[in-house]
Amino acid sequence: MYLDVERATRYWLESAEYDLETGRSLIGIGRFPYVLFFGHLALEKLLKAIVVKKAKEHAPYTHSLTFLAEKTGLEISEELMDKLAEFTEFNIETRYPDERRDFYQKCTEAFTREKFRGIEEVYKWLRQRL
Repeated sequence: MYLDVERATRYWLESAEYDLETGRSLIGIGRFPYVLFFGHLALEKLLKAIVVKKAKEHAPYTHSLTFLAEKTGLEISEELMDKLAEFTEFNIETRYPDERRDFYQKCTEAFTREKFRGIEEVYKWLRQRL
């Protein structure tokens, strides 16, 4: 199956940038769990852009940031992989009812701002490698 690498990379990158900005905008209205959910989505899509560009193949169907990071072929520190593992939980905890209540309670403004800053730092690091 033919893959237009530039077009697919651009699609994932534009979508990642949109989701990161959506996360930022939700801070202002106090939708803290969704700030982190959109932060996760932004990282997921940016990683998919990198996979497509470097591997020249379609991005895998997964939400696992660590799995995607491994697929990029980048040298990623253990510390960064730990952050990606933590950020993957923001996807799971906002989607599934059993996890949601506890996660929502954990998402104070201070917690969310700290974690979103971490997401933005990782995003910037990855973006420089695209």
